[in-house]
Amino acid sequence: METREIGFIGFGEVGRTFAQEMKSKGAGVCYYDIVNKKAEPWISSLSLSDLIERCDVILSTASTHVAVQIATEAARYLTSGKIYADMNSTSPSIKKRIAGIIEPSKAHFIEGAILSAVGETGPRAAILVCGEKAEEFSRLMNRFGLINLKYFSPRIGEASQVKMIRSVFSKGVECLLLEMLIAGRRAGVADYIWRDIVDFMTKNSFERVAENWIKTHPLACERRYHEMVQVVETLKELRLEPLMTRGTLEFFEKSRTLGLEKVFDSKPDRFWEVPDYMEKVSEGQKN
Repeated sequence: METREIGFIGFGEVGRTFAQEMKSKGAGVCYYDIVNKKAEPWISSLSLSDLIERCDVILSTASTHVAVQIATEAARYLTSGKIYADMNSTSPSIKKRIAGIIEPSKAHFIEGAILSAVGETGPRAAILVCGEKAEEFSRLMNRFGLINLKYFSPRIGEASQVKMIRSVFSKGVECLLLEMLIAGRRAGVADYIWRDIVDFMTKNSFERVAENWIKTHPLACERRYHEMVQVVETLKELRLEPLMTRGTLEFFEKSRTLGLEKVFDSKPDRFWEVPDYMEKVSEGQKN
């Protein structure tokens, strides 16, 4: 796969970071953004129609909520053989919808899912791509500096499936930490709690800690439920709405109804046994 120039629709943190890296690796780059950006000598700002006409590869790196609108506008100018890669964080169904919008133009659609925080990892962010031309696209992007962009599947939607489910953890932990630190501030113990958690997670393998939490869930969910009842009350006493903590309480309450302690009379050897059983029982309850 060869290309004359790579165009970015949206020139925020992601677009700028990727464009700078690609430029340094010899790619021609330009961008279109509805927000007027300060002119920079190293990259050209074009209209959407001019950008698509000029570029063989177009990366949509705008905001999630406008991904469909951007694809609809871009499809008016796309032609056979061009590559349109949507790198926005959307659900699998939205990616498939965008693919359907691009398809009549005969351009090739690439689904991209950025797994890492670009502000932290820069052009070395972990990225998964799907689509019929995704394998060739990944080699091109690797050559232009996105070394951790990897081909995942020819089927649209599968990369975003990984991204969305992974965000249960990454975004959930983000909010849990903030809820904990706000409570800690109000109680006057935030600095101690932060240092204690950082020290624990630094000195211990996350894999080992996480597996132990999962393995002990069946036998400890009753005790942990009652502890979380007290945690919720503590946050209320601090005049803090326990949004994330209430969700944790509800999860433990749900686990109590699954009869886990009857199935797991001791800690299992494999941590996968716990989510496998919980998923099976939960599915059975729905049916």
